[in-house]
Amino acid sequence: MKKNYFLMVLIALFATANVTFADQTVTLRVQVPDSTNVVYASGWFNNWSTYATPMTKVQDSPKIFEAAITVPDSVDGGYNYKFLAGPSWDYQQNNPSADFTYGAVGWQGAVVNSFAQYLTPVNIKVNVKVPKTTHYCYITGNFVNWEEPQKEMTFVDEDADGKNYTDTVPNFDPQVLEFKFASGPGWAYEQTQGNFSYSGNGGANNEVSVVCTGFKDIYELGDITVNITSYPSGTDSINLVGNFFGPDWDINEAIPAVKNADGSFTAVIYNVADVEYKCWNRKDWAYEECQADGSNLPNRKAKFRDASTVNITVARWKKSDIPTGIEDVKFDYPIIIIDNKIIVSGVQSLVNVYNMNGQVIQYFKGKGDFTSRVLPSGAYILQVDKSQVKVIVE
Repeated sequence: MKKNYFLMVLIALFATANVTFADQTVTLRVQVPDSTNVVYASGWFNNWSTYATPMTKVQDSPKIFEAAITVPDSVDGGYNYKFLAGPSWDYQQNNPSADFTYGAVGWQGAVVNSFAQYLTPVNIKVNVKVPKTTHYCYITGNFVNWEEPQKEMTFVDEDADGKNYTDTVPNFDPQVLEFKFASGPGWAYEQTQGNFSYSGNGGANNEVSVVCTGFKDIYELGDITVNITSYPSGTDSINLVGNFFGPDWDINEAIPAVKNADGSFTAVIYNVADVEYKCWNRKDWAYEECQADGSNLPNRKAKFRDASTVNITVARWKKSDIPTGIEDVKFDYPIIIIDNKIIVSGVQSLVNVYNMNGQVIQYFKGKGDFTSRVLPSGAYILQVDKSQVKVIVE
């Protein structure tokens, strides 16, 4: 019997070892005294943060607040939480003082009769002086649960010591306010100092002024020009696709490159700080550029602050409509090879000399005779006007 008991325990353990529980979103509701101005929820769903889950007033009499929270799909009766009338433990409920539990009141049955304190929210003005090299200033903090910096501040003026920006934090408790700055919309541009706070940085009368001495990086917008100087033979169009218009790459928003008189292509990415991109021969995902051996090419990267113009080469397309039967194309131009130079007569408009990777190694625009530079021994593709042929230099 004892063996059977242990066997049953083992079976139960193995049966539950790989079980995973999905999350669900529920509406948390609480009824509070009429004197309550704001309510925050705190519990396992937000790691007991006092400010991460502000609630929304949905009714005045009686006063009711709600918030959407994410909890495990399977919750036991002991799952607990509580409420605060401000963004710190100074404002926590005191009648009842004990936590609410899912087993006792569910998600919508909580009633708080009183809180330790009641916050009267105020608007807090935040001023900052930043280095003169800064072009933009963003703010984040516990008033938005430390979300990635996305709120741009207002430029005030510039003086001998730097640039001045300002912003207003609405409906918050100044005594618990913490914040920091960034020179751009993201953590890559955050300040190099520690966090600021209203109480620790001389805040008074709902206003605080600080000095930010530097950032991890400087956000600067501008136009990046991309020149494609070499590409597979026969390429008639090149399109740039990347994160120019947002995090999602959209082939339908590809930037078409314009072919120049010298045979190169040029595309301009407007008003960006830094981008990732690649080239496509067609507005179709199958026509992506790749390495010369056909393997995947990592995303190309460009940063306006480093260089406003970049020159690149395309080694190969994963898929292409370019004809590969070069020897079968009609070619009526006299060719001779002397001292490792290709000489062509009767050119009407242009000549391109390609290596076998499809890269342009010499370009000529004009009429008459063409003489290439000295070429290493090997095979080449010669395009003359609208005809092309494979040439062997020995």
